[in-house]
Amino acid sequence: MNMRRFLILLLSAVLLASCAVMRAPARLERLVDRVERSADRYTPAQWQRANRQYESLVKEYIHNYRRYTTQEKRTAMSAIGRYHALLVDHGIKESVGFIGSLGSYVGGLIDILKQDAGAVKDFLQDVMGMKGTDLSGMLDRLQKYVQ
Repeated sequence: MNMRRFLILLLSAVLLASCAVMRAPARLERLVDRVERSADRYTPAQWQRANRQYESLVKEYIHNYRRYTTQEKRTAMSAIGRYHALLVDHGIKESVGFIGSLGSYVGGLIDILKQDAGAVKDFLQDVMGMKGTDLSGMLDRLQKYVQ
């Protein structure tokens, strides 16, 4: 009788422990909540770690898709959409910063291209097949956009 009681207690403990484990949709939502709160302060290393965690959770979600309730699927899809929005927002901010820093470089590049216009024109005509390219006009128009 003691063995039977022991097995029932052991089985109950295992069952309770398995119920206490957070499923992928809830963990996805928790990850996205955490990233949303501090995304503006994330370093590249933190973004990489968050992306690895996200990818792992999405793989787990896809692998176990049929086991989730409708509500869990909605939670997961909402978290996935929110995370992608965060990635787009982060990408736009990074791009704007990068493009803003290019202004000083582009002006110098145009000056160099104008100084060596003959070599650039030869390159465009011979290698790129752009016969009759008006290089000076093209560079002048480009310079207007940079200023």
